[in-house]
Amino acid sequence: MENVYLNGRFVPHDNAWISPDDRGFLFGDSVYEVVRWYGGFFFDMEGHMTRLRRSLSETRITWHEIDAFPEVARELISRNSLDDGCSLVYLQVTRGAAPRTHAFPEPPVKPTVYAFARRQSLDTLIWERGIIIDLVPDPRWNRCDIKSTALLANILSYQAAHDHGLAEVCFIRDGFITECAHSNIFFVRNETLYTHPESGNILSGITRKNVVALAADNNISLVEEAVSADMISYMHEAFLTNTSGEVVPVTKIGDIVIGEGTPGEITKKVQTLFRAKIEAWGREHGARSMGQGA
Repeated sequence: MENVYLNGRFVPHDNAWISPDDRGFLFGDSVYEVVRWYGGFFFDMEGHMTRLRRSLSETRITWHEIDAFPEVARELISRNSLDDGCSLVYLQVTRGAAPRTHAFPEPPVKPTVYAFARRQSLDTLIWERGIIIDLVPDPRWNRCDIKSTALLANILSYQAAHDHGLAEVCFIRDGFITECAHSNIFFVRNETLYTHPESGNILSGITRKNVVALAADNNISLVEEAVSADMISYMHEAFLTNTSGEVVPVTKIGDIVIGEGTPGEITKKVQTLFRAKIEAWGREHGARSMGQGA
């Protein structure tokens, strides 16, 4: 049976219960993180921890045991016999359970902390073929920089794309591309990468952050600048970045074919560089992760 972590204890999934008054359930008053396990190590756990701390700070949720999460994540991998393959560990921290009212509980209550680990393989086929995504107005709130569980706008947009056989949905706000339902997006024109700068309109993706760093380290020109929706047809390449898929080529956005309709050379280069970074990370962190936690 799957083992999960709930409020300081590892328990069977079927024995994990939360209060119906939990504010994560009632309001989506909670934040989350997802980290990838590569059969021996977590990739950029430090980056995920930094973002988690920021999300908690921005929402004013206090979790005193936050530093224990890397060890909790490693224990979940072990207890669920996931050591030897690719998996994801999901963590959610809510403001806790209290009688329903919009104001924060007074006095504060303990947060509800829930985490699980599940096998999730990488789809290398889409790395080679690329994907087609939808293009719609951005319906989300103005604090997309917080990794909140309140994702209804993302879900509705994604489902509409999914219903039409598309792999993701890209958002337009005030005439400019922001990001996707669960991915950041990069464009390539004349061998220069373009991506939306960090702001309240996008989530600061961990894979995005690493791709930005790789570009700087490998003399790939990169501009953190919002791309106008009118410019999509002039872009030569596009790709998405996220923890679950890494670097995924985009061959068509809405009705617009990107470049030649196949993954481009800069995209392939970024994929290769990112895979090399993961392998290097594994050599540096793998032994320590296996022996002492991530």
